[in-house]
Amino acid sequence: MEVLYLSYGVPSIILTLFFLIFLNRSEFKYSFYRILQCDLIVNVFCFLNGWFSRFSKWTFTAPMMLIVYENFYFAFHLNSFGINFFYNLQSMSVIIMSLHRLSSSEFINANDVIHRNFMNLNLFLQFWTKYYLPIYILTVSTFVCFNLTVYLGNWTPRPLRYNEPTKVFVSVAAEGPKSVVWAQIFYWMTLTYFLVILLTNILTIISIKTRYNKKSSSEKTRRMMKNLTIITGINSSIFFIVFIWQSVGKGLMELQSYMATMYLLSDSMTLLLPYMLLVFDRNVRKALAKVIGGQAACLAKSLGNDSSLIRNTSVVQVVATNQSMKI
Repeated sequence: MEVLYLSYGVPSIILTLFFLIFLNRSEFKYSFYRILQCDLIVNVFCFLNGWFSRFSKWTFTAPMMLIVYENFYFAFHLNSFGINFFYNLQSMSVIIMSLHRLSSSEFINANDVIHRNFMNLNLFLQFWTKYYLPIYILTVSTFVCFNLTVYLGNWTPRPLRYNEPTKVFVSVAAEGPKSVVWAQIFYWMTLTYFLVILLTNILTIISIKTRYNKKSSSEKTRRMMKNLTIITGINSSIFFIVFIWQSVGKGLMELQSYMATMYLLSDSMTLLLPYMLLVFDRNVRKALAKVIGGQAACLAKSLGNDSSLIRNTSVVQVVATNQSMKI
């Protein structure tokens, strides 16, 4: 499984970091891309936190993690705290993006002009452009306080502990009664996240289809509706699968296999967004084509100049040049 995780994990995180920088281009001025960058940042940190745990479990990386364990044990506390923290933060980030899509469908029409009036559109643009960062800062601060309280109260699992006789890191459960209560709290939080995301996305689809019927909308609008519906379905489906599997997965297979499937589901939540951008976002594809096309043109021009130079340079001139360089 380690090879499988690395085979898709490393390229995906590189692609995520690429888009994090690439979306700073002038083509992506729309507030949605700023929210998208915030979500990508959350995903990067969530990915790193998850791989800290995996490195501790893998045989060939455990010795390296033992050095961290013996010299910087606080990192294991951060990792244990981050498991629930980043799950909550990821869920809220998806909700924020869903709310942005819903508000977009209410205030902007198919041709990207004003749907209702200038005041509504300006308020919409000003709100998300001005407040997307404070919204994320408030969300992060809220969950830092919440998860820190839960963690310091010993409601959630403790940091991994190194078992000297077996030479492996083992999980440490929270206190018995508190662990049971937290499992129920986590269940209802997950259900709430899923229902909010699902409801918001359904309202978005209804709003778009109400405004852009097939007779009056352009091909561009219909394509946008289709892509948005697919993205909505993917987001909702992932959360639905995670929610169901957390409830029934442990009873269907042994713990090690269950954890392996949860790693895969977690990675799908964390690493899928860049691929969705490539497939469904036409602006991203056009900007990439422009960059790749420009680079290819420069390369072709450079190769053309080099080949022309070779054709116009005789062997004698090359020898003479080499001799002068030696002198």
